[in-house]
Amino acid sequence: MIFKKKLYIKGMDVKQNKNRRILALVAPIAIGVTLCACGSENVAGGGPSGTEAGNAITAQIFIADAPAANARVKLVEQTSLDGQGYIATANENGVVMIKDVPIGNYTMEAILNKSSIQLPVSVQNLDDTVELGKQTLQKSVYIGGSVSDFITDSTSENFKNATGVVKFRGLDHSAIISNGKFEAIGLPAGKLSMVILPSGTKHDTLNVPIKVSAGDSLTTLKPKTQPTPQDTAKKDTVQKNNSIMIDDFEDGDNYHLFVDYTNKGFFDAGWSLTTATTMVQMYHLFGKIPENEQIYVYPEYKPEEFSGHPFLVVIQDSENDGKEVHLTFDFPDTASYQLWALFTFNIGNVGNSYDLSSVDSIAFDAWGSGEGEIQLTDETRKDFTGASYTFGKYPFTIPSKKTKLKFAWADIVTNEEDRKKVSSVSFVFHGDTELHFDNLEFIGKNLQNIWTSKQ
Repeated sequence: MIFKKKLYIKGMDVKQNKNRRILALVAPIAIGVTLCACGSENVAGGGPSGTEAGNAITAQIFIADAPAANARVKLVEQTSLDGQGYIATANENGVVMIKDVPIGNYTMEAILNKSSIQLPVSVQNLDDTVELGKQTLQKSVYIGGSVSDFITDSTSENFKNATGVVKFRGLDHSAIISNGKFEAIGLPAGKLSMVILPSGTKHDTLNVPIKVSAGDSLTTLKPKTQPTPQDTAKKDTVQKNNSIMIDDFEDGDNYHLFVDYTNKGFFDAGWSLTTATTMVQMYHLFGKIPENEQIYVYPEYKPEEFSGHPFLVVIQDSENDGKEVHLTFDFPDTASYQLWALFTFNIGNVGNSYDLSSVDSIAFDAWGSGEGEIQLTDETRKDFTGASYTFGKYPFTIPSKKTKLKFAWADIVTNEEDRKKVSSVSFVFHGDTELHFDNLEFIGKNLQNIWTSKQ
């Protein structure tokens, strides 16, 4: 099946889970590689077959003309969908070697930071060494959007609100399908065999071949029609009544509407969701947390089934045929550590701060039950513990009926200088909460300049 529908790429067109689970801190890195430190040469061998063969596959990986030290490498059979294979880490010279590979055809993928590469590998003799030579990592690829738009036959309508998983044959990448949408981040450029695996349907597996170039951002969602700072006519339509919509969640992804103003990465201009439970577990501060001390989040996120972004799970269909954030935080009665749960949006690129002094107030629709507070963070400043500087902490009560809540920015951020350096805005909760959340907007003047005043 050849994918012929027109997709949108930034800059060009291309043809083409009641078991309780703990919410993961962030989505797992898309490649899903488990690092293997097998001696000073960083060699991995004895893969799925347990072969004792004497061959080897070698390569020297570079990034921007320098050795890609510690690049993560995985070798997977070209037809595999489970992502299982041989793993290794490049040494300080970017050299990697994988030994004892049985005869067959494979894909070797290397990844470092936001760059990656995939290489076809053919092992034809158990005694031969396959030398791939010098290889340079390229900027990784993003693919996402509506699953139905990737399907060219008459069954496409059946997938508009589908659930399931998207996988890539011969690679250790997958992404959950939620409300008919998915996103796969960190893919290598080149020819990809995307496989759509719907759940709860009678449809067969669908294979979609796609060819992408380095750095492509390929999506079936239509490009945002947000204005440029110089486009005053469009600016007036978006900033009607001096307000600007940050996110209405209708696109179903974990990026706010101004993501195109950033160099989009895994966390840039995006929404995230985490709890104290996930932080404690991530850093192993107390070992395994007793079940009666854990914070649970519903809808539940199952990391063993999902390598996409956790925030996608809480974007739900609303009663008005649109989409909204709908989640529940279930807190324990007591715990041996400080309890909190939050969801956050980054203004723009991670590690930067932005001038929000032009914002007069923040508004959003909310209803449900519980208490929360608005917190802001500046990642360019650190507090006495070395963590990013957090300020604001403005309390609010969630109304029982749908209400537009509006708060003056000066009340939340009393220090005028703090308003000029904001990296993210968080909505924080310390007890049982049910929250419907939608239509987040900033109110003020010259709001478009926020994304051009990066610090």
